[in-house]
Amino acid sequence: MNNATNARERLAKVIQNGAVLLHGNSVVYRNNDTWYPFRQDSNFHYLTAWPEQDAHAVIIIRDSKSELHLFVQDRNEEMETWEGRRLGQEGALDKFGAIKAYSYNNYQNQLPKLLDGITDIYCDYSNSSFNRFDKKTLNTAVPYDQRGADFSKATLHSLQPVISELRLIKDAGELDLLTKACDITVLGHIEAMKYAKPDMFEYQVGAQMEKVFFEQGAERLGYPSIVASGDNACILHYSTNRDQIKKGTLLLIDAAAECGMYSSDVTRTFPVGTKFSPPQKDVYNAVLKSQIEGIEGVVEGNTMKNVHQQTILSLSESMVDLGLVPMGVEETVSMLHFFEFFMHGTGHWLGLDVHDAGSGEFQGKPREFSEGMVTTIEPGIYVRPTKPVIEFPLLERDPDAIRERRKHLGMEEATKLEQEEKANAKTVSHEIPKDLLGIGVRIEDDIVCTKNGPLNLTADAPKTIEEIENLIS
Repeated sequence: MNNATNARERLAKVIQNGAVLLHGNSVVYRNNDTWYPFRQDSNFHYLTAWPEQDAHAVIIIRDSKSELHLFVQDRNEEMETWEGRRLGQEGALDKFGAIKAYSYNNYQNQLPKLLDGITDIYCDYSNSSFNRFDKKTLNTAVPYDQRGADFSKATLHSLQPVISELRLIKDAGELDLLTKACDITVLGHIEAMKYAKPDMFEYQVGAQMEKVFFEQGAERLGYPSIVASGDNACILHYSTNRDQIKKGTLLLIDAAAECGMYSSDVTRTFPVGTKFSPPQKDVYNAVLKSQIEGIEGVVEGNTMKNVHQQTILSLSESMVDLGLVPMGVEETVSMLHFFEFFMHGTGHWLGLDVHDAGSGEFQGKPREFSEGMVTTIEPGIYVRPTKPVIEFPLLERDPDAIRERRKHLGMEEATKLEQEEKANAKTVSHEIPKDLLGIGVRIEDDIVCTKNGPLNLTADAPKTIEEIENLIS
């Protein structure tokens, strides 16, 4: 049984009776007749495995059994000469488990027939294809009325919550693909560590690493590679990769391969042309300590919220020891002073998307880890060179209350209020140790929650100071 067939079976058990409407991606043009590389929509791939552009799927579910109907591009010798072979309707039937296949252009004509007698329809409202292909057709086919009028014949449901829950738990086939993506990514990072030398440009190291990814069978990158030397490591999503690498600076590489549509996500930080300096070593060991603790927390029954809180505590203790913050650990945490140096989450779900489907909460409570979930663990400390002196507000702040206010008011209005609150608070001025300015360290691995504890899929990428220095020497 392939991954998509297994996913449809799991979906059918949840929905039991109804229909699911899905739409594949189209080619996006960069300019004139030059296009961006095609990648299938992740949800469409998850439930169909169909690899080609411009496709629709209708999954009819009766008594917890699913039937896949695919609408695909017709075979066309002239177009295939220009754009590549098409699988056509025969391929949909023979290779992808469709019970019936149709021409892509017949979707709106066939949909009413397929939905005859269906009372529950699952759509992705967030996808622009819903308005383009489904809304008008459904109104004709059902008709439907979300206000609950007597003539309503069907109820529309959002597909996203259902499919997100399914994608959160990886089956054995998915874990095999993730493992392969991680193995390839590890090899690329090892090559980058060995290859990087002073005076090289960041993009040269990135190119050498990505060469390994593709030589080992990666179909594409999981995301644009971050190859950040020196001060650039303090920019979280730095991807310019154009600066020259100076001897003795740290090089932070956040990059990964994608294999079978599943992406790894790995970060390593190492010195170029020399060993870690004492200040670099101090920051690095602080991050490594918290990362190891975070990985140990990926066990059934624990939550990412607990892991994040432990990471904050660990990093805050280190920030006090390093002289980065003006007060003790308790104040560093309660006043969010740590946020000046660690301003992102500790991890995120990983799978078909590098920031994968799945909520961090379940039924209003922090979601507990369970077997088959895959997460990153990626603490960091970033000492921005542009802030040699920081005015820390003496204001206790509740992260949960801040998050709720941002949901209620929206990011822009909420952050305005936050700035006003900080501006009106008393502050303490604190000078950052000069030898720490410009140091940015992040360490990231990919962790599977298993019944036997955490499984680190990227453990073979060197990350202790001894391992790194032995490799680069």
